[in-house]
Amino acid sequence: MTLKDKFTYQLLNVMARQIRRLPPLSRVRLSNKLGAFAYNRLTIRKQEAFNNIKKAFPDKSNNWVNGILKKTYSLTASNFLEFLAMPVSTKSINFRVEGQQILDEAIELGKGTILVTAHYGLWEQWGAWLGAKNYPAWGIIQRQGNAGADLFFKDLRESYGMNHIYRKSSIEHMYELLNKNKILIIASDQDAKSKGVFVDFFGHPTSTPKGTAIFHIKTGCSLIFSVAQREKDGTIVITFLKVEIDSNPTIESITQAYSHMLEEKVREKPDHYFWFHRKWKTLKII
Repeated sequence: MTLKDKFTYQLLNVMARQIRRLPPLSRVRLSNKLGAFAYNRLTIRKQEAFNNIKKAFPDKSNNWVNGILKKTYSLTASNFLEFLAMPVSTKSINFRVEGQQILDEAIELGKGTILVTAHYGLWEQWGAWLGAKNYPAWGIIQRQGNAGADLFFKDLRESYGMNHIYRKSSIEHMYELLNKNKILIIASDQDAKSKGVFVDFFGHPTSTPKGTAIFHIKTGCSLIFSVAQREKDGTIVITFLKVEIDSNPTIESITQAYSHMLEEKVREKPDHYFWFHRKWKTLKII
């Protein structure tokens, strides 16, 4: 690692130790302040996020859109702080799990399982719950440009039982994990450019990664859609839903099925979605 990478690694560790010392209520207050600061002072991707929300909810007023965006900043800050505070922070979380039997039954089938998810809600706490319950899960993640940050995130996730595999790792390794009846976690909601399959998302053609569908078609693995939402009382609700697939599935039909499930969740809690991605960057050429 370079000197910059080593400095980043040490800095993140110092920050994490300090945040872990804070009581839960203090972390909430701090995340609200950080979210408000980011909303008012940081302009990176802010207009992009506003445009995305407006595109998804064209009938809503600008005031409503800005209200959702402000809450999204707050939730993003909370996600990051609670992640840094792990595994300590998970001890104070009240989890409610819906559909856990769907996951357990998928594992019993023995064909491997893909948990298809998104940049939505409390995804790090969701992963911590899986790790605490000793599910054999591997998250497919993007390698960080800074090696120090990458190592810190790797160490932190492993501390609460979450395994990981880099997005550009060997595809054979991913198939091997499925063949060994492990769980692959795939966040399949970012723009996939020209390599993606176009499906409907909020009434717009959206380039979406094909990987999840290809894995299922080639292996027959179970497909489960899962996200975590925060209720008003602080409870984190984790939901597992079987992805309903027709008798002759295609890459498009599978991808459309879970994209529709994600849209339903976003409509429930619009502030939970990470709107800062360039979701509709790639245009469909007719």
